[in-house]
Amino acid sequence: MNGKIVFAAFLLGLIATPLCAQFVRLEVDQVKAHTEGELAGFNTYRVYAVLEEEGNVIDAVYGEKNAPLTISTTTSFYQHPRGGALSVDVQRYDMTVAPELVYDSWVTIGLEDNYMNTLSGFVMDFNEFETNGGSIQSNNGAWFVTPDKKQAEVGPSKRMLLMQLTSDGDISGVLNIHGRTLPITEDNAGKEVIEIKEEGLQFFAGAQ
Repeated sequence: MNGKIVFAAFLLGLIATPLCAQFVRLEVDQVKAHTEGELAGFNTYRVYAVLEEEGNVIDAVYGEKNAPLTISTTTSFYQHPRGGALSVDVQRYDMTVAPELVYDSWVTIGLEDNYMNTLSGFVMDFNEFETNGGSIQSNNGAWFVTPDKKQAEVGPSKRMLLMQLTSDGDISGVLNIHGRTLPITEDNAGKEVIEIKEEGLQFFAGAQ
């Protein structure tokens, strides 16, 4: 079953489910201020969603007609030749031989490289972002994992990594998240599962 069918299938299963307020906020961490080498003057940031409880799930970051997604910078995003727009494109071994790959710009749900990573894109055009370091925009797409995957669950920190961005400019974004209070597992069979859906979430990084 391809990614488009999987994504559509689990979303359809949640349409009638009531919403809850498990989302707390977005947080932006500065990972590194680069002062030398080809990245001198650049800053690397990570964006996290914070939820109420350990075990809550985020399975998609999306844009739609009435809630578009956009991530941009006043200059450009750093893109390493060995990297990719999705964290699943970053090979863990390559980071040991190409140190600056660690600061590549990508989007994700939970994981920072290819290991045990099932992340997929759904009707997302990352070409401008990956090829030219430009913006990500969507009014009909998402990056996602299916909600039975461990990487969709928030851990004890209650934070879910959504992206890493490296730029020498000011960064801003508006995004939407989809999730649920519990993952799909045998242990949770028969339990009430409530949809998590938050739209128009803004974040900023840099001098703004």
